[in-house]
Amino acid sequence: MYPTLFKIPFLPDWLADVKGYGVMIMIGFLTGIYLACRRAYRSQADPDIVLNIGFISLVFGILGARLMFVVHYWHTRFANQPNPFAAAFDIRTGGLEFWGGPLLVVPVCIIYLRYIAKVSTRWYFDITAPALAWGLAITRFGCFLNGCCWGSVCLDPHDAHRQAAAVPWAVRFPYGSPAMNQQYKFGQMTLPAELVYVLPSGESLPFPRDFIEAAVDDRGETLRKLEADVKNKHEAAGAALAKFRQSKIGIAEAQCRKFGISPQHLAELAAAFPSKPVHPSQLYALVNGFLLYFLLASLFYYRRRHGIIMGWFLILYSVSRVFLELIRQDNPLDVGGVTISQAISVGTLILGIIWLWVMYRMLPPMSPRAVPFEPPPDEVPQARPATKTK
Repeated sequence: MYPTLFKIPFLPDWLADVKGYGVMIMIGFLTGIYLACRRAYRSQADPDIVLNIGFISLVFGILGARLMFVVHYWHTRFANQPNPFAAAFDIRTGGLEFWGGPLLVVPVCIIYLRYIAKVSTRWYFDITAPALAWGLAITRFGCFLNGCCWGSVCLDPHDAHRQAAAVPWAVRFPYGSPAMNQQYKFGQMTLPAELVYVLPSGESLPFPRDFIEAAVDDRGETLRKLEADVKNKHEAAGAALAKFRQSKIGIAEAQCRKFGISPQHLAELAAAFPSKPVHPSQLYALVNGFLLYFLLASLFYYRRRHGIIMGWFLILYSVSRVFLELIRQDNPLDVGGVTISQAISVGTLILGIIWLWVMYRMLPPMSPRAVPFEPPPDEVPQARPATKTK
């Protein structure tokens, strides 16, 4: 789990972090566009239109995926924030739901292709649909780095201590990860009292990892300085000390004093309590995305009808997503006993079947708008007549 790959020096903390999730989105976008442009070139389509589709997909895909996530989790993750709308725009730590992207991108691309570019919609959808699967696969590795979209607990039923993994490729996410926090909330794991943080409401949760890290980095220097200011009767020192006790560092140091340990000891104790083994559902989705890409990219050159690649993407991905959701634990069963992604996948499966029925029954095999692109001829400057010299 590497949510932050590295920090850019000389920048503030909120701007210096280079997030693994964002890097994977950009790698998926750039490589996907490259592959789609190659496919366009080989099929005599206009690569510039594919580039435009790519930028439309990047902007509206992230917008739609974020919008779906915010609407889905508004009451549990955003409504209680100090500034809910600012939190809604903060995607540095993830928070995108895939289906929100295509549900917004597809109609926008249809409008662009049909009314602005005035080219064959189904032809260009065939060219770009495999790239959607490719970009999805790369982005899922970003989910793995970020620690989101985690799988369900997979424990060996024959292990008496309930610690051994059921499969050798199971993963354990570190203390403080979303997977570990949820397992504690669900009662799937227990923690020592030193690592339990009790809220004023009486609810308990794992002691925040960032509180511990802040206290370890501070090494008690802030408290010593404030206590010295109070002792020397500096103006406003008492108020500053009271404010410090409510900060991350102050709360972590209070927890340490309560149990007679140091912040470093608390950090070492936290490192000994990662999550229970879970299915790496992000990597399952990565493999699924690559398989879909190679299948659809191969089908592209053997198809006898324009428009069927997008239809097959909707069908194949919808079916696979329903099964992938069965081994994920991050999404709640809040739509008729299934996850929201499963419910949408059922709808997109039906849409894919209707899409193929229209392609095979109502439209000609080849789109009349699928006209080979002819690049403008290079302008060759005319040679000037030679001048005679005397």
